[in-house]
Amino acid sequence: MNKIKNTSKVHFVLYFLIILIISLKTNFFLNIYKILKYDLSSRLTSYYGYCYPMGYGFISKMKKQYNLNNKNLNVLNKEIFPTSLIFSFNIFLNKTNKEILLNYNQTDLKSLKKKFKILEREENCYLIEYIND
Repeated sequence: MNKIKNTSKVHFVLYFLIILIISLKTNFFLNIYKILKYDLSSRLTSYYGYCYPMGYGFISKMKKQYNLNNKNLNVLNKEIFPTSLIFSFNIFLNKTNKEILLNYNQTDLKSLKKKFKILEREENCYLIEYIND
């Protein structure tokens, strides 16, 4: 009976150590701290960037500032990254004539075929509106 008690204590200690080591290696405690301390928007901006690389912060700011939450906003990124449409696209919404350009230089804007005006610019991110002739 005593031997069984000792082996169960040893198993408990081993399991506890394994769980503790895995938690430390995966930054479990740090991740829980970040989830509790920062809101979702600041965590997404921290991970996806304000303007570079994927422009989450700029996209969300423009959607709020220009009341574009009920429209599909096209997003083009000059750099090779996954599309940023995931932040704003909804199949049930209509398109808008506004577009967000991420990581574009002034010279890159000249390569656009349609006429447009720049509504907002921060760093190398632009919110443009196409002009209908």
